[in-house]
Amino acid sequence: MANGNAPGGPRGEDALPSSPLARAWRDWRLAWSMVRMRPFDSDSAHGRSQERYRRIALTTISSLAVRGVGTLTGLITVPLVLGYLGKERFGLWSTITTVIAWATLFDLGIANGLVNCISRAHGRDEREEAARYVSTAFAALLAIAALLGLALMAGAGHVPWSALLAVRGAVDDRTVTWSVVAALGAFILGLPLSIVPQIYAGYQRAYAANVFTMVGMLAGFAAVVIAVHSSSSMPIIIAALGAGGLVSSALGLLYALRVGMPWLRFRASAVSKEALRALADRSIPIFLFQIGALAVNETQSIVLAHRCDLAAVADYSIFMRLYVLALGLIQMSTASFVPSFREARERGDEAWMRAAFRRFVQLRLVLAVCGGTALAVVGNDLLRLWLRRSDIRFQPELWICLVVVMVAVTWATAHSDLLSILDRLWVLVALVALNGAVTVALTYLLAPSLRVLGVVLAYGAVTVLVYSWLLPWLTLRIRRGNA
Repeated sequence: MANGNAPGGPRGEDALPSSPLARAWRDWRLAWSMVRMRPFDSDSAHGRSQERYRRIALTTISSLAVRGVGTLTGLITVPLVLGYLGKERFGLWSTITTVIAWATLFDLGIANGLVNCISRAHGRDEREEAARYVSTAFAALLAIAALLGLALMAGAGHVPWSALLAVRGAVDDRTVTWSVVAALGAFILGLPLSIVPQIYAGYQRAYAANVFTMVGMLAGFAAVVIAVHSSSSMPIIIAALGAGGLVSSALGLLYALRVGMPWLRFRASAVSKEALRALADRSIPIFLFQIGALAVNETQSIVLAHRCDLAAVADYSIFMRLYVLALGLIQMSTASFVPSFREARERGDEAWMRAAFRRFVQLRLVLAVCGGTALAVVGNDLLRLWLRRSDIRFQPELWICLVVVMVAVTWATAHSDLLSILDRLWVLVALVALNGAVTVALTYLLAPSLRVLGVVLAYGAVTVLVYSWLLPWLTLRIRRGNA
């Protein structure tokens, strides 16, 4: 962490202690010195460095707290819902989750593009420009949500959801339809509010958003527990699961506009074609990137349902929850670095950006190796303790494969995050399109014979063989200060 006159630390990057243990101890002390609520003076390069690291430290700590709350509630919720619904309906729930993941495409990349726009405006101290972006993004998403709501009311009952989700009579058609409607309804209500965490991220204040996320998690967890103990139907349980996100986003927006960032209050007069055009310049490639990313991450359940059965979907969902938990912890604990790269670039603090990126990559890799190794060693034991049943366990080769994929994904996404925040978006669109096509094809071919192992191999193939060397090469000029 930075705490001196040079952009990277008190004595500059070249004066760091040579011993790895000494460097680790020094970084720990400096990191702890950044944990304070009072901001640093940002009038100098040194002060801006300290302020960025302060926000990174606060966001990291709060993200770990969010992950802790999420882990605890998930450890209770999954076995609770699995035991209540049974394996087939749990598999259906996992498949519906995939449908909702694809429905996020309807935001057209606007929410994610907003982070880049706000980071750019923040780096230039342009509050009015940021307000135009926020008002325009909210208005656009509100209009999309209204159209989607009308379409859902008019057409949900006419879609053959049971056939689409390969239910094959395991659950009655009425339950399937209303479960999908409940999930889609919660998504549509939350669509305009999806800008909330992006606003905080763009201003490097995600630590504040994390407080509201924890409140929402606890609210959603309480709603699920009440629904299960009230012997509620599956659609009610799914609606309860979606309630937490709505609560956290609504509270976060209220606080931001009234207390934290009042200059961002929605004004119809602030909605502009210029702001929409600037958002579109970033949201269109992000939207296309999301399509490829969903093909990589959110096709497996549907393919498994059609090529195998809902029991295979349940196995895959349970296995990947541990992976997603570990990978999410890695990304949440380091994501606060990313917006600061753009803000530092806009202010001309490029030496700080390069030094911070090195720390960002190193931290992610250490966490990935430790987390992956832990899963490989005690993964089955964790499943047995978590689910309180011994019929769900996986072979050693599957856990080893997961470790390799986790490290490769962590390494590759660190470099893709840098490209993304600096608006190098179209190259990422091309790469993720390749990854999506290969992932879907390999999943379709390998799932019937290898089941979960086949899906994991398909998921990690392009990342391990292509992304792991190509993405670092694409960021080389940025990291050397030549672009």
